[in-house]
Amino acid sequence: MKVKEIWNFKYIEPILGIELGDINNNGEIDIIAYTRTGTLLILSLNGKQMHQKIISKNLPIWHIKLYDIDNDGNNEIIIGGMDGILRIFKCNSNYDLVLLWDHKFNASISGILINDIDYNNISELIVFSLDKTIRVLNPLDGNLIWGQVFEDGVGDAIVYTDDKKIILACGNDGTIRGFNSIDGKLLWFKRFSNKIRCVSYLNSIRGCIIICGGDDKKLHFIDKKTKKEINTYEFKDYVWKCVSYPFPKFKKVLVSSYSFAHFNQSITIEKIDYTSNLICLNDSIGILWELKGYNFEVLRVFVINDKILIFAGTTNGNLMIIEEKTGKILFNKKKKSCINMIQFLIENKYLFCCHDDGTISAYKLGDILV
Repeated sequence: MKVKEIWNFKYIEPILGIELGDINNNGEIDIIAYTRTGTLLILSLNGKQMHQKIISKNLPIWHIKLYDIDNDGNNEIIIGGMDGILRIFKCNSNYDLVLLWDHKFNASISGILINDIDYNNISELIVFSLDKTIRVLNPLDGNLIWGQVFEDGVGDAIVYTDDKKIILACGNDGTIRGFNSIDGKLLWFKRFSNKIRCVSYLNSIRGCIIICGGDDKKLHFIDKKTKKEINTYEFKDYVWKCVSYPFPKFKKVLVSSYSFAHFNQSITIEKIDYTSNLICLNDSIGILWELKGYNFEVLRVFVINDKILIFAGTTNGNLMIIEEKTGKILFNKKKKSCINMIQFLIENKYLFCCHDDGTISAYKLGDILV
């Protein structure tokens, strides 16, 4: 696979994530980057910085979403971070940001989902936090529609459709809980021995299976109908991410484990032999393939010309493109710093990734022959 590096942008602080989109309705796609010190950066596709704004001084921004939440034809910028304030901005033609509304949580925001959970043609915001709450907010004014409280911080959540939409969330209290999306009523919960970090689901040959895992180093398989655990898979490290694909069939799932060995400052990161791994499960809950010895920070699945590719970034700075059927590594470029986020612009095959050392790198993919 031919992959050409076309530019690099360097900032003075770690860049934690990037999003792509037209934020001021000028017909141009921009790169929106966010940093560990709470700064928002806007770049053009050729790497030129267009704007910079401090959002949460000296506190990280964890999440940004671009979405037209008020149906006015323009994307809003939805921001959540360590300061616990969910902020919604509009962006004008000069890239000036105007606050539409904000909503205060009592601790860091863990994640943001956008979904029309009550089928009223308006997509609500589902936001969860380390303040132990998951909240559904009105996208027009930020008012609370409903909320639920866990015993500890909420770490991950998804929306799935049964005969109605269900919000499934997991927490640091070791529970996984299902809520009626319209009124927030608790439908069921299940408790495990340790923190649950990720949740997803798989449409298997035996029906829909809920998948979750965390600090007990186990992947748990739960029958969606009976809510009984039907299988487990043990890892050597924490279960870190569960990514179901392809949309909307979700008949496969990627699961990665994560090692904190790099926190040991007595060992240089290049000399660490990671015990973490990545597995791909099929719809019979069998392991299609496995990659060992990599600590994955980000996993993205993209469909390109009817071919499914996995874009992955590691703690050690490896940018990888993986063939999803076999797990074959088609491209592996080593950078000096941890990769925090990967984005891909399918129309022109531009790949972007950001790093802990403040770098954003842009690549152009050639013909994809798998």
